[in-house]
Amino acid sequence: MNMTALRGTLEHNVAMSGYTSWRAGGPADRLYQPADLDDLCAYLKTLPADEPVHFIGLGSNLLVRDGGVRGTVIFMHGALKQIRFEERRMQGRPSGAESRFGVVYAEAGVASPKVARFAANNDLTGAEFLAGIPGTVGGALAMNAGCYGHETWAYVSQVLTVDHQGNTHKRSPREFQVAYRHVDTTGQRKEWFVAAWFLFPKGDGEAGRAEIKRLLERRHASQPLDLPNAGSVFRNPPGDYAARLIESCGMKGVRHGDAQVSEKHANFIVNLGKASAGDIETLIEMVQAKVKAKNGVELIREVRILGERVAPAYPQGVVRGCNAAKPPAATTSLSSPAGLTDAGEDACATDFGKVAVMFGGSSAEREVSLKSGAAVLAALQSRGVAAHAFDPATRPLEDLQKEGFQRVFIALHGRGGEDGTLQGALTLMGMPYTGSGVLASALAMDKWRSKLLWQAAGLPIPDYAVLNENSDFAAVAARLGLPLFVKPAREGSSIGVIKVKQAADLPAAYREAARHDELVLAEQAMSGGEFTVAVLGEGSQLSALPSIRIVPATEFYDYEAKYFRDDTQYLCPSGLSDAAEAEMRALALRGFESLGCRGWARVDFLLDAAGRPTLLEANTAPGMTDHSLVPMAARVAGLEFPDLCLRILELAHVE
Repeated sequence: MNMTALRGTLEHNVAMSGYTSWRAGGPADRLYQPADLDDLCAYLKTLPADEPVHFIGLGSNLLVRDGGVRGTVIFMHGALKQIRFEERRMQGRPSGAESRFGVVYAEAGVASPKVARFAANNDLTGAEFLAGIPGTVGGALAMNAGCYGHETWAYVSQVLTVDHQGNTHKRSPREFQVAYRHVDTTGQRKEWFVAAWFLFPKGDGEAGRAEIKRLLERRHASQPLDLPNAGSVFRNPPGDYAARLIESCGMKGVRHGDAQVSEKHANFIVNLGKASAGDIETLIEMVQAKVKAKNGVELIREVRILGERVAPAYPQGVVRGCNAAKPPAATTSLSSPAGLTDAGEDACATDFGKVAVMFGGSSAEREVSLKSGAAVLAALQSRGVAAHAFDPATRPLEDLQKEGFQRVFIALHGRGGEDGTLQGALTLMGMPYTGSGVLASALAMDKWRSKLLWQAAGLPIPDYAVLNENSDFAAVAARLGLPLFVKPAREGSSIGVIKVKQAADLPAAYREAARHDELVLAEQAMSGGEFTVAVLGEGSQLSALPSIRIVPATEFYDYEAKYFRDDTQYLCPSGLSDAAEAEMRALALRGFESLGCRGWARVDFLLDAAGRPTLLEANTAPGMTDHSLVPMAARVAGLEFPDLCLRILELAHVE
């Protein structure tokens, strides 16, 4: 293949367990992540005509067999990620329809929940159901995904496809045979969906966001989101529900190996930790046979199965437990900080024993924690660690000792997980855990007390004021200047943060922030930009990773920009001069140590108008999602995500 003109990433013999939500599956011969749509088309043009090609998004409706996948897998998530609102008339719509409808263009790699939020933010309705589909636009188009009484193709106005030769085609819905959880072309052509234009009615965006929140709460309450799964395994038969039929056969909770029919929702099969693809497929067949024998109903799989059943010998270079071949270090002009090493070379899975990856929880940041934990769980398992999901919202901490866990990787964000509460419980149990101890976690979570400590240590911080209902809001605005930020002191992920531009809006901003925490701060705005520095290690091996500059497309780096928008820019290297970079890293280490942190953390900065750094806050259990910053900085320093997770786990200990 001629790869010289391509801009994407090509890997060989890649374990697909890291690319499917079941966290199981053998290797793909080749995996290509294109840089964008043009790069995808260029790559397809390089392939032989007989090369098998498979497209995947989040891998949330996919089982890859243990024998792996022959040919090329195209990984779309994080690649084809454009989404935009279009004001234009669609062909075939009656005159005046453009005033009643809006068009959302979304590429195939965009997560379906992001389309729901984007539509609501543009005052469009009807897309809310997409928040309950844990996959990408491409997958939703391919199977006519749906939930809560709605289906994807009901809103499709036009699609863009690509063929094996790399040519794109605009297609009308009339060119496809669309049915319940099934889409097929009317001809013999072989094409894949790469984008779609969705037509949604205009309406109340605030009501749409409220409906999204309601649907997500319903999903969290009814589905086993704390364990790896692929969503609904079977289609609902006409006039009935697959879950009811499975439960009526006594199959709820039945296991084969580490694959289990969920005890929470019988149409889900979960991976309890070490399930192989063979275990999962066997359990699928067991369920089908039982339902057929008892009820006479043949359940049809909703899940796509790909690859070969029998696992061949693993080719050279495939990650398989400890001492696997290391990925090449990222090319960078920044030298790796002292002590930053690839834990995958020396750390063996048996060193850690049985590991609980603790995520989910019940804080306002549960949704993000679920994503972080799933990523960490998959990374550790890909390195051979005996890692298992553990959601403290659904099971008692006593189970850690009862089930023989030996370490805890904390991927909980916000209250209850990052504020010293969990750390205190684990300390009393004598259970080693990642990150900072009780006091440091509590101090870092409390933005007011961390500011007091940094002030006492002579470290620079933005000017601020503590607010209450009796505050002289006009005086606060006059002292700090406008604009300013109002925020809860003990929340994370920018939850409850409000930018105030007029003094008259300050009381209302206080009341809104006080809904999240009784302790509320007003903070001086800085105009020099936002940066963050990750800190990793302990003792003489403590290092600050390369700084990252954050450039949000929104007014400030809010919750949406952090976790759901694709137009937030993260610059690493950040563009600072060598002297400014060294100063910021040194400040990050001083801020980390003055709070008594250990293991790892992320320290956030704002630059003032003169370009001087000020400490904003510290995060002792930072995000580990695909938008997260610690993995980004580690990658630039030469440490890939699975080995970053191993290094953090290696630093776990009891206070």
